[in-house]
Amino acid sequence: MWVFLAISASLFWGLSYVLNEEIYKRISVYTAICVLSLASFLITLGLAHFNGNLKSDLVAIGSSKTLAFYLLGGIFALLLAELCIGFSIVAKNATVAGLIEVSYPLFIALFSYFLFKHQITMPTVIGGMVIFLGIFIVYFFNK
Repeated sequence: MWVFLAISASLFWGLSYVLNEEIYKRISVYTAICVLSLASFLITLGLAHFNGNLKSDLVAIGSSKTLAFYLLGGIFALLLAELCIGFSIVAKNATVAGLIEVSYPLFIALFSYFLFKHQITMPTVIGGMVIFLGIFIVYFFNK
């Protein structure tokens, strides 16, 4: 099931990039992210409430400085990532920006290692080299 969900996420990320490219042609990246985030907030707030998680999750956040710190870090990282990819899409296009941005799994591995001491395996290193080769090809032929 996790593979289906991961592929589904990839599918929806791809769709969102293409739709965002068209949105950014008509309104600013800032306004678009604000509207999309507000809608996402309201929908997921409702889902968390009806799923029965909201109250206990808010208690967990309030009682753990570490969790609150992780959430703040996640908020800033997500916001900065959304702004960076938005302006990258505006400067080039969704296809090329997305193909370059696909390198983010390398940073997942590095942050996992440096922040939480998770192991980096040889397949991860080899996969990372292949990703960087792909980025080089995309960048070199799209100047």
